[in-house]
Amino acid sequence: MINNLYNTGKAVMTTGILLSYFMGIAQTLPRAEFNFRSDNDLYLFNKQDQYYTNGIFFNIRKAADSTHLSTAEVNRLWGITVGQKMYNAYTAQIHHIEEIDRPITAYLFIAADMDRYFANESFLSFAVEFGTIGQRALGRQFQERIHKVLNLYDIAGWEYQLKNAAGLDASIQYGRLLYRNPSRWFDLSASAEAMVGLNHTGLSVAPTLRLGKVNPLYQSAYTSSRLQAHGSLADDELFFYYTPQFRFVGYDATLQGGIFLHDKGPITYTPSRWMLYNQFGVTYANRLITLGLQYIFYSKEVPGMFFRHRYGSVRMSYRF
Repeated sequence: MINNLYNTGKAVMTTGILLSYFMGIAQTLPRAEFNFRSDNDLYLFNKQDQYYTNGIFFNIRKAADSTHLSTAEVNRLWGITVGQKMYNAYTAQIHHIEEIDRPITAYLFIAADMDRYFANESFLSFAVEFGTIGQRALGRQFQERIHKVLNLYDIAGWEYQLKNAAGLDASIQYGRLLYRNPSRWFDLSASAEAMVGLNHTGLSVAPTLRLGKVNPLYQSAYTSSRLQAHGSLADDELFFYYTPQFRFVGYDATLQGGIFLHDKGPITYTPSRWMLYNQFGVTYANRLITLGLQYIFYSKEVPGMFFRHRYGSVRMSYRF
């Protein structure tokens, strides 16, 4: 009987130690985050491959050492992104060059960024991006593989894509909270971004309205800041948002080809200088995951394009 009591006590103690261990793991605050985003016009269920037809992005983010922050800075994150954007004309079945109303290309890139978040709910982001257009961006191969896997129609027109060109871009973004109601279910913020480089040069301004259970901008899924340098835990979020973005386009290599190339490709276009994007979305986030769905509607990238464009975007994040 004594042996039985001893064994029982030992089992209880072992179970307690294991529970304490796993509970400790469960309470460990995340220090890194993996993000995946997919853009596609098929998410609108309209069965089209038009203009910006597909984008896929993989991102890793890590919280900075809190001892490196000033008293006004409450959070700082570093990130690396690898992605590809794919562009067709008004259809992915182009048989004659005269049908092309938007240059055909993909844009393959890698980017590094640093995001700083402050106690007054402002944020400042810096990014450097290296990318390429043309055959090296692997658009034709990727789109053909997608259509084969999904048993979709045969694509045509990639023989008219832009010529290879690579370049480096740098950008800076600043944003801040403008207003939040006392009950904290509604707020208004705004951001401005400038980008200059060989692939993309332009300016944009975007106010954002959020409705729902929202966090401060330094610990919100909206600003990709749920990781915390100081080790605090961000509250769960569930909110809807609307962002109208006004953009000035100085140069766009996916429309105009490589900036230094004499032969840029069979078809290039001068972009519309002023663009309007309307973005509607919903986001849910808890301690470990973020899930987001967004729809984007925007004006014509080229004045002579046949249609305006729209697409959907899904986002998933896991923190560890």
